[in-house]
Amino acid sequence: MIETRADPPKTNRFSRNMQNGSVNNHGVSEEIPAEVLSDPALLFLFYRIEQILGIKARAEALKNLNKYMEETCTHTFIENPSAYEALLATREQIYDISKIVTINETYFFREEVHFELLSRMLPEFSKLNRPLKICSAAVSIGCEAYSIAMLIDQRIKNGMSIDYSIDAFDVSNEVIETAKNARYSANTLRNDGSTWKYILDSYITRDESEFFISQDICKKINFFPHNIMRGLEKQYDIIFFRNALIYFTSKNRQIVIDNLVESLSADGYLFLGISETSSVKHPRLLTKFSSDAFYFRKTEIADVKQQPFYMQKDSPAANGEAASKPEKKIKTKSFNKAVAAKHAGILVNLSEVSEIIKNNDGKENAETVIETLNNSKDSVSASCMAAAVIYFLHMQDFVNADNVLLIMEKSNWGDCVKFLRGEYFFFIGNNKEAEKYYTEASVMNKLFWPAFYRIASISADGNQTRYEYKINRTIESIRLLQSTESNNNMHYECFMGGFSPDYFLRILEKNLHNSRGVR
Repeated sequence: MIETRADPPKTNRFSRNMQNGSVNNHGVSEEIPAEVLSDPALLFLFYRIEQILGIKARAEALKNLNKYMEETCTHTFIENPSAYEALLATREQIYDISKIVTINETYFFREEVHFELLSRMLPEFSKLNRPLKICSAAVSIGCEAYSIAMLIDQRIKNGMSIDYSIDAFDVSNEVIETAKNARYSANTLRNDGSTWKYILDSYITRDESEFFISQDICKKINFFPHNIMRGLEKQYDIIFFRNALIYFTSKNRQIVIDNLVESLSADGYLFLGISETSSVKHPRLLTKFSSDAFYFRKTEIADVKQQPFYMQKDSPAANGEAASKPEKKIKTKSFNKAVAAKHAGILVNLSEVSEIIKNNDGKENAETVIETLNNSKDSVSASCMAAAVIYFLHMQDFVNADNVLLIMEKSNWGDCVKFLRGEYFFFIGNNKEAEKYYTEASVMNKLFWPAFYRIASISADGNQTRYEYKINRTIESIRLLQSTESNNNMHYECFMGGFSPDYFLRILEKNLHNSRGVR
């Protein structure tokens, strides 16, 4: 019988101080259910979901996700951890499985007081010499976006001169498809929202137990899958992000709020869930109160010290000028040989990389790297760039990961760069190229156990003898590292989500035992 459970990792950065509700360096509340802590598969999924989506998945949701992963991968986590990681490696797959760990309760004109506020704002927005730009974030099956569109369209029919566009997104591809289909059951009609039912009735057609939305309204909304943790590319006059913030960790709530504020136009409005507003503090959000409800308006900087790094120091925003949104993508053409030479000759310090990643998962460092490389102002250390690549890969931002790697490769920085290029190919699903770079890294450094581990993982579905050989090579690499006096200075675990070599050693030894037992 194959063992499907193992002791939880004891020495990684995720499992320290798990008592009394403390918070570790990863920024996640340590009050993790015992059933999650005792199961390495659930613990792995807990942190990967938190890392990718920013949310704290419930134990029951994690169990359902683990069941789905086992059925899809045809492996348990203990049998083949890399199969799990591969399934979580692309944005499209994350969109598909997110429905398992997210809650999608919604209905038309939910928290109806917000629609009263929107109605009062429309005359002012009608003075714009352009369409009103609205975003419905975490839209679920679309009721909120359609409610907004119905309200504005009704005002237009009553004589108001205003044009508008609505972008609506959710991390779950399945609920977005439901929203596009625009067919709903009676469950999406509640007492809360009944004030606006007269508007709803004029835009729906009933069909037995369901009803569908008028196509004229559907055409006004652009539905698409998106992860709010990746920020928004556009600027909006109004953003609705209601009753979703509570599912994020405290650290990621601030990231989400920062992303929303960045994407608000000057003097733009932000609506959060009624139960969420009291917990939000941001120096660029002015709290407003009207119609028995709180909401926010973007304002000038109140406290520069609390701003993201690109709003500090001598930036235009810090001097009271209009804040500009930082570049999200590297302008590759601006990176010439002179830029690469500026950063040449510096080795990656894995201790530094580990510390950078512990700080807000490396997000701020990654943004700093992008800004510096784009503007060619200062030099960037190899450690900062390596940490940035790790962050971008985990966020499935392959464009930025690739471009930072291109700069690093111009100076030929050895085993770490080889491994990171292998990671890039691994995460985009090109195992052949990935193995090539992992092999080069392992040849350069016999202690580089993550490279050996990845090679073993890629070999899992191949020749059994080759698979066992690769596992043994990985085990040898880990044991060689552990026998080396300076191993405390070699933080290779920074490449593997912070999980210690001891943790992977237990998994590999169990894999080897099971492989020989079922032959």
